[in-house]
Amino acid sequence: MANIIWLASYPRSGNIWLQAFLHNLMRDARQAPSLQEIGEFCTPETAALHFMTASSSPLGTWSREEMAERRAGAHQAITEMLSDNVFASTRAALVERDGAPTITMEYTVAAIYVVRNPLDLAVSLAAAHGQSIDEAISHLETTNETENTDQFAYEFHGNWSTHVLGWTQQRHAGLHLLRYEDMLASPKKAFAPLVSFLGVNSPADRLARAIQYSSFAELAARRESAVGDEENIKCLFRKGTSEQWRDILSADQVGRIIDCHKEQMTRFDYIPDGY
Repeated sequence: MANIIWLASYPRSGNIWLQAFLHNLMRDARQAPSLQEIGEFCTPETAALHFMTASSSPLGTWSREEMAERRAGAHQAITEMLSDNVFASTRAALVERDGAPTITMEYTVAAIYVVRNPLDLAVSLAAAHGQSIDEAISHLETTNETENTDQFAYEFHGNWSTHVLGWTQQRHAGLHLLRYEDMLASPKKAFAPLVSFLGVNSPADRLARAIQYSSFAELAARRESAVGDEENIKCLFRKGTSEQWRDILSADQVGRIIDCHKEQMTRFDYIPDGY
């Protein structure tokens, strides 16, 4: 039986970018992938098709408890999609929620976790959600979860620190960590160890193409030529930069984020000089 390789992150932390890179690597793509191609390569854990049966009522009518009870079955359904291991994306915190774990270890073979500086996340969340910076900072501080819809199951995120800690507190052979900022600063240096982690024999030119066609420039170019999902792509691939917080956040806002998330920010070298 196949097992799941989780592509995990807090929202707005580069999950789609990671999916695009792996799509290109595994399929030796010669252009940036569309959202449809990414979705066909890496299935969203929350997709209704994993939860539903022929007799199911619409997913949007399910209670949290019904959803939690079905989650392990949904993960089993993901393993049955392919004869080989399957990539599944999640933004869920690694916790127990509503009486069941958010991630079923029985069906898990590995996880790749992307972490991003919460100082930049505040800027990205504010832009994506149409919020003020202070509202986005509150979002990072508080427990959050999405709502059930007929297309997607709810997803529990928690706050940024608990999300990061839950996925990364135990270092083990089945976990690979990536920092969003390293992916930007030196893609080859960041992605090459990931390729080794996955046991993929990738020639240098194939790795270079996978990086090139998952760059924000290439994804933005694909966005311009897309038909039907321009707004979705625009939202998902907004800027792809780091350190933007320096021009946007006030000193008080920076201090507020550090006060709340200092322990995890320290672990990943996110505390700026002077703080």
